[in-house]
Amino acid sequence: MEKLLLGSRIYFTDITAKMTCRGAVAILMSTLFMTVFCANQKRVDTSLVNCSGIEYPFSRCNLKPNVEILDLSHNNITIIQQQSFQNLIKLKELFLQFNHITVIEPGSFAKNSELRYLDLSNNFLRDISGLPFNRLQSLTHLDITNNMFDTADFGAEINKLQKLHSLRFGNTRLSSLKSSSLSALRGIPLKEVYLITGLLQAYEPGTLNALQNVEKLSLDLQFGQKAELLINIFKDIPATTTTLEILNSDLIKNAKNINLFFPLKKSNILTLVVQNITIDDALTTHFFNSVLGSKIEELFLNTIKMDGIGNWKIIPVPSDQINLRKLHISNVDNPNFYHFYSLEYFLAIFAKLTELMILDGNLFYVPCQVSKKMIYLTYLDITTNLLQEFSFIPEKCNAPFPNLKTLIVDRNQFSKLHKFSTLLSKMKNLSSIRACHNDLRLQKGPACTWPQTMTHINFSHNNLESNVFGCLPVSLESLDLSYNLITTVPNLKRLRNLREMFLTANIIVSFPEIPVGNSLKILHIDHNKIKNLNMHSSQALDLVELKFSNNPFECFCEIQTVFNYVQQAQTAILEWPNQYQCDRPQKFKGQAIQFLKFSPIECKIPLFVGVLLACVVILVIVCIMLCIKYNVTWYIRTLWLWLKAKRGVDVSLVENKFEYNAFISYSEYDSSWVKNKLLVQLENSDPPCRICIHERDFKPGKSIINNIIDCISKSYKTIFILSKHFVQSEWCHYELFFAHQQVFDDKKDSLILLLLEPIPKNSIPDRFCKLRKLMNRNTYLEWPQNEFQQSFFWKRLKAVLNLDFHSCSSQVTQQEIIQIPHATAGGELYA
Repeated sequence: MEKLLLGSRIYFTDITAKMTCRGAVAILMSTLFMTVFCANQKRVDTSLVNCSGIEYPFSRCNLKPNVEILDLSHNNITIIQQQSFQNLIKLKELFLQFNHITVIEPGSFAKNSELRYLDLSNNFLRDISGLPFNRLQSLTHLDITNNMFDTADFGAEINKLQKLHSLRFGNTRLSSLKSSSLSALRGIPLKEVYLITGLLQAYEPGTLNALQNVEKLSLDLQFGQKAELLINIFKDIPATTTTLEILNSDLIKNAKNINLFFPLKKSNILTLVVQNITIDDALTTHFFNSVLGSKIEELFLNTIKMDGIGNWKIIPVPSDQINLRKLHISNVDNPNFYHFYSLEYFLAIFAKLTELMILDGNLFYVPCQVSKKMIYLTYLDITTNLLQEFSFIPEKCNAPFPNLKTLIVDRNQFSKLHKFSTLLSKMKNLSSIRACHNDLRLQKGPACTWPQTMTHINFSHNNLESNVFGCLPVSLESLDLSYNLITTVPNLKRLRNLREMFLTANIIVSFPEIPVGNSLKILHIDHNKIKNLNMHSSQALDLVELKFSNNPFECFCEIQTVFNYVQQAQTAILEWPNQYQCDRPQKFKGQAIQFLKFSPIECKIPLFVGVLLACVVILVIVCIMLCIKYNVTWYIRTLWLWLKAKRGVDVSLVENKFEYNAFISYSEYDSSWVKNKLLVQLENSDPPCRICIHERDFKPGKSIINNIIDCISKSYKTIFILSKHFVQSEWCHYELFFAHQQVFDDKKDSLILLLLEPIPKNSIPDRFCKLRKLMNRNTYLEWPQNEFQQSFFWKRLKAVLNLDFHSCSSQVTQQEIIQIPHATAGGELYA
């Protein structure tokens, strides 16, 4: 027979099975909410007044007639007077514990007919027989424990409390119980009684018969060496009592080797709670023999100090005669644990159990025979023990816990998930597993095997990674993987039945990919590493509850989808908006997402780029049109040709030592005038002028552009013969452009404009804008038709060409300005 070994401290509490580790937190928060009182008299509700611990009546407590709950505990009240509460006609609950009350005057509660709860414990009342309870017809709970009375003699006043259901009385000064003491309680519909005694010296049999209707009896007794007193008390337990609590007794000291519990066999007790007692092997033997032979269905052992080695002589009882269904063991301290006997004879206790809890007990092995024997067990909690995969369900153990539905193994030593799942697969009816605070990991190896009935898994606070999703059963409905090492959540198509998923406090970097049509209703993914969120895909989900707070959000434009989702979705977003804050960029750090504002340019980049491109296209089109209209392309092309030619010109040939007095630029149609008149006058003058014309002086083999630049550079002046034909000539325009550039290069005014004939305004092409500017800015010569004026014209022209020109040997050092009397101003060109 394998041995079921329990540790030196077996901790067992009555906790309802929950699949999430959040249950304890919820209970704690609820308890705090119900018990916290505000010492500075801040009111949560006008009907509740808390004046606890304010040194009342030496300090003021504001009491209004509508008060329903009043807490005056932990103060300095010494006497309750008639007028103390007479104005509080709606008072329902009154807390007066831990004061110094010695007297309660008659009629003190005459006006408090609605009072239901009264706590007078831990005061200095010496006589309970005369307490004025006759007007408290609505009172359901009365606590007068730990006062100064020596006898439990209730007066007739208490019999008026016909709605009293809960009574707590007694103190450590109480040493005897007589039937006459409790006779006044007959006829009161009590359901719960809590009795405290000191060192009990006397008990009159039949005393507890007065508690005719009590369902729950709590006995905090000290009976010294008179163990028979406790036996008589057990015998007198009312037939209506179904729950018995035995509290705070050192049974080894006072009743060693005495069977105290045999009266329990004949009682109607269904629930037995034993708390804070000391017991040895002999007493344990008597205790379990009595329990197994009684009607007890639920046994709670809490804070038990055992002095024994398991030498229990349990009388075998047929399993069909055992009524025990629930066994809860908590905080059993046994210093002799390592000398414990085998418990193979104890298997009958487990036979009919439906619920078993063994917590914090150093349990390191569960014999296969025990697990097979427990065919009725549906709930097992063995939290905080030393179990591992091989010691919980041995490899060769088949069909353990055949009807188990809920298993809780928090804080053990399970580490290999695939082995853990395999041993769980042997429990064919298991539907819920919780294994928090273990060391579960999933390594490469065999596939995981689960019971087909598995629907709830809680593996929070382990070391599982993202590959765990490939190990989970497809039947899963609720999953908690909080506080693990998960980085990504793969597609959940395989888990089509999943309704709840909790992934709090992992290292997930992106929102889970949830397929449309998935059954998921609740998702918690808070306290992760999610930076970017796009909630468009989540809008198609039918989530009821969503929590993704406390992530390091990067608040760029995409984050607006979160706010839009919260506004539009019917989903409950937990902790919104306070716990949804930006981590980046720095300007938004710590700000709530709800209050972010973005400009349209920041967030509508495609639209902005489209508008920008459209503007660029329009600008390009406008520029092209302007270039076409103002011949910009022609100027660019001409400038490029000039620059290209300038790079190819020999520097030695361009040194400002002029070879010609002038270069003549003219249209071919005006060549007869140039050759027959202009050249004749200039070249035959005294001294003669050297004139350069393209037909004669351009060098063969050179490009036309280079020839033009070369001749302009070697000429002291450049004369432009302006006519209707000139403005239509492409080459004339080139020559004008190059000559104008030469003006800027040499920083001298070398241009002479000679108007051969009037030029209409509309005949000048747009590309001759330079010509227009020159003619509007500079003085030009106009060819006169009168012969007398022609002679004067030639003299002035010759004078200009020979000014400071010394046969091309002197260098021009200053800018020359043409000043010719009787010349035509530029503004008269279009006459």
